[in-house]
Amino acid sequence: MMFFLIILAGLVAWGGHLAWRWKQTRDFAPEVLAVRKAAGEVPEDVSDVEFTDLYLRSEGPRAATYFFVCAAIVFVLLAPFVAGFNQVWRIFWRLSGQSPVFETGTLIHTFSVFIAFMLVTIALLAIAMRRYYALMPPSFKQVIRDLNGGQT
Repeated sequence: MMFFLIILAGLVAWGGHLAWRWKQTRDFAPEVLAVRKAAGEVPEDVSDVEFTDLYLRSEGPRAATYFFVCAAIVFVLLAPFVAGFNQVWRIFWRLSGQSPVFETGTLIHTFSVFIAFMLVTIALLAIAMRRYYALMPPSFKQVIRDLNGGQT
């Protein structure tokens, strides 16, 4: 139980750090806009709200947020997944005549739980990364170019 509490504390700290980084990015956007306007890289008619939204999309810790959400999902689903896997394992164990080799807690069972959970975790990460790259935000250079009407 202590191990799960330590992991939970780590997840909460990680989530707090990400929230702080998002806030820092949001707070830094007006400064970047002022510097870019002074340098003539951004037109004067660009508002703080519009630029902040574009800046957050391009410079916010999006990838880290995806990884955090995946880690939180894996943490929450670990116990229900193992419980469900064990129920299915016991059904097949009973149907096989209750062989002691395949009893719950044996090496083959533990290894099977590990492999199944790793497959689910890898699938979750693959889905998350596919979504991340499908909705990939523009780079900051692209944002500046688009604000200038496509001219650099």
